[in-house]
Amino acid sequence: MKKSASFFMFLFLLTFAHVIFANTLTVTDMAGREVTIPSNIERIVTTYKPATQFVFALNAQEMLVGVDNKSTKEKLFTLIYTDVESLIEVGSKREGVNIETIASLNPDLVILFPHNQAEFTAFKLETLGISTIIINPESLEEIRETNRLLGEILGLEDRAKNVDNQFDDILKLLEKAKNLPEDQKKVVYFANSQLLDTVGKNMMQTDIIKWAGGINPAAKSDVGFIKISPEQLIAWNPDVIVTSQTFQGDIEELYKEVKYQNVKAFKNKQIYRFPSILEPWDYPNPSSYLGMLWLATKIHPELFSDIDFDKVADEFYYTLYGVSYSELLSKTGN
Repeated sequence: MKKSASFFMFLFLLTFAHVIFANTLTVTDMAGREVTIPSNIERIVTTYKPATQFVFALNAQEMLVGVDNKSTKEKLFTLIYTDVESLIEVGSKREGVNIETIASLNPDLVILFPHNQAEFTAFKLETLGISTIIINPESLEEIRETNRLLGEILGLEDRAKNVDNQFDDILKLLEKAKNLPEDQKKVVYFANSQLLDTVGKNMMQTDIIKWAGGINPAAKSDVGFIKISPEQLIAWNPDVIVTSQTFQGDIEELYKEVKYQNVKAFKNKQIYRFPSILEPWDYPNPSSYLGMLWLATKIHPELFSDIDFDKVADEFYYTLYGVSYSELLSKTGN
C-alpha cells in the first residue's frame, strides 16, 4: 500500500514539474546571467528608451504596461502607438527606476539597462517574484543579439528574423565603403551634445563611422566619451563632422566659427546632424543600422549613387514598425 502511494506521489510531482517547466523559459541574458522567465509574456516594463525601441521593432508594444520616463514622449512611439503616452513611467537610466512602481504593474518581464547596479536591481525585483532580463546593445553586433534574444523571449522569433534580415541587407550595401583602402577613407569626427565632446574606441558610433567608410580620429587612443580642445580638432582636420541628433548647437552658426575656417569639414561645408526627428539613429537601437547607411551616403556619395536611400528607409521602417519612414515623417509635418 505504501509503495502504491509513493508511486502516485511520484507521478503527481512529475506532472507538477512538467507543468512548471512547460510554462517557463531559461535563457542567458546579456549580463551573462542564466534567468528563468515565463514562456508566455503578456506584460512588459522597459526601463530605458532603447529597450522600448526593441519592443516596438518586434511589434510587441501592446505588451507594454510601463516604460521609462522618456519613452512616453518619443515621437516614433507616439505616432505608431498613441497609448504609449498614457503608460506608467517607472524612472530613467539617469535617475534610477522605482521598484514599487514597477511591482504595482505586475509585469511578467522587466527589461533592464546595463549599469553597475543592474544586477542588484534585478535581484530586488526577482525577490518580489518579477522576472528580469538585462540587455546591452552597445555595439552593432550586440544590437543584433538583443533583437534575437528578445525575439526568443517574447515568442517572436520570426519577427526578429525579419528585423535581422534588414540588418544584413544594410551591411551588404555597406561592404564597399567598409572595405575601402585606408587612404580612401574619410576622417570623420563625431560631435556629441557639444562640438568638442566626442567618442573614442569601443563606442558604437566609432563602428558606425568605420562601416560607413570613415576613420574616427578620436579612436586612436581613447575609450568612451571624450572632451577635446579646439586645437585638437584643428590638428585632426576632419573631412567630415557629424553631430549627434541631440547636438545642442546650430550647424549654420557653427560654420561661422573663425578659428575653424581652415578645417576641411568647415571649408567644404561637410557638417551634418544625424537623423532623425522620429528617433536618434546614432544611439544603440535598431535604427542605428539605417544611420550607418545614411552616413555612408554623406561621406562617399559616389559609392551610393545607385541607391535610393529614401526607398531603403521606407522598407526598413515598414519591416520594423509596419509603417514607412516617409509616412511617419509626413505625420510630423516634414
